[in-house]
Amino acid sequence: MLVHLPIGILFLAFIFEILSLQNKYKGLRKAVQPALLWGSCFAVAAAISGYFLRKEGGYEEAIADLHQNFGIATAVLCLVVYGLRRRLKHWVGDPVKRKQVRVLLFVPLIILLSVTGHWGGSLTHGEDYLFAAVSWHGMEPIDPATRIRTIADIGEAVLYEDVIQPILEARCYDCHSARKQKGDLRLDKIEFISRGSKNGEVISDGPADSSALFMRLMLPIEDEDHMPPGEKPQLSSSEIALIKYWIEENAHFEKSIRQFRNTEKIAAIIRSLQEAPRQSWIPSEPVDEVKDKTLRKLNDLGITPMPLAAGNNHLMISFTGSQKVTDDQINSLADIKEQLVWLNLSHTQITDEQMEAVSRLGNLRVLYLNNTEISDKGLAKISALSKLRWLSLVGTRISDKSIPTFEELKNLAALFLYQTAVTTEALAEFATGHADVRLDTGNYRLKQLPTDTIVYRKITVKN
Repeated sequence: MLVHLPIGILFLAFIFEILSLQNKYKGLRKAVQPALLWGSCFAVAAAISGYFLRKEGGYEEAIADLHQNFGIATAVLCLVVYGLRRRLKHWVGDPVKRKQVRVLLFVPLIILLSVTGHWGGSLTHGEDYLFAAVSWHGMEPIDPATRIRTIADIGEAVLYEDVIQPILEARCYDCHSARKQKGDLRLDKIEFISRGSKNGEVISDGPADSSALFMRLMLPIEDEDHMPPGEKPQLSSSEIALIKYWIEENAHFEKSIRQFRNTEKIAAIIRSLQEAPRQSWIPSEPVDEVKDKTLRKLNDLGITPMPLAAGNNHLMISFTGSQKVTDDQINSLADIKEQLVWLNLSHTQITDEQMEAVSRLGNLRVLYLNNTEISDKGLAKISALSKLRWLSLVGTRISDKSIPTFEELKNLAALFLYQTAVTTEALAEFATGHADVRLDTGNYRLKQLPTDTIVYRKITVKN
């Protein structure tokens, strides 16, 4: 607030001053002097607070010097312009010339304000912040997972250069690089990592938790010493594990992954990061908001649509708990077929005939029919739901006859068939041509290990 209010207020005062040159806007001239006063007060407050913030360190010294000096100069010039403008009518008698001089008074102030803001942006976002988005490479910072996916031969990859450095760049450079050095620590170059921070080394010999770099990653997120800060994107457990294995072998900067003791563990984590992320079922295309009249009609039928997410017009509806689904209820869903993407009909008495109405919900992505009396005949009616990605049929009367229906659902990503009559053989045949579909048949049984049960025996010691 202290930093940006003077910028807005002073620019507003300048705009008012220019507009007031025209007769139809001359009334704005009365607002210029109060705006200058408030802008000057906030500029002084910003300069003072910036001075004390600078004492905490962690900034590029040369840029911080420029920003501080220009900031102080801006605050002083604000007060000068405010004072001169008040006295101007005593020094310049001609009203027309007085208007021109008033505008000219603002020119050096606006220039100084712009320069101060530029160095402030450089201090916070880096010296290239103005043109970073349109630089020659035309690329945004690459996510570490994207960089790691490009590794062709994991064994020959250099752990620091190909894995650790991309992680540090994505998660740590905002506060520990050329643009900013919180705690006098930079992590963007090898020599700076080796040097450490103002508190000493950040990587120590021995166990990973003896190094400040790893220890801060492992602190509770609410701890003020946790890194990255809670409001910043956090490292995943896989990324932290990779840093741990790297530190445990003296944070070597040139070793290939094959040369590390924990090669297999490191390679396994990298392979997991290289797996393509599952496509989300949440629609990305926007839809219109449902009209109040339509919502009232649904509410009168006992249906309560829920928003998929804040600021999102897509809807979800659950009939769970309503044993009977009437024809009026199921047919009314057609009024919101563009917005409805998630529908739960589990534990209801939905019939095969009513599935015809469900088939008209063309934007549906998720459908639950668990523990209903739906049969192969009823399920066949939804084969036209080309956008359906998640279908749960647990406890239904579905059999192998529904396999052709599954094949018609071209975007299907997850299929749940626990306690159905679909055979293992039919599913195996379906899976051969649909490797991207997750098939879940439930009934999991964990293998019993010798360590699962520990028997304590009382030993009698004879004297």
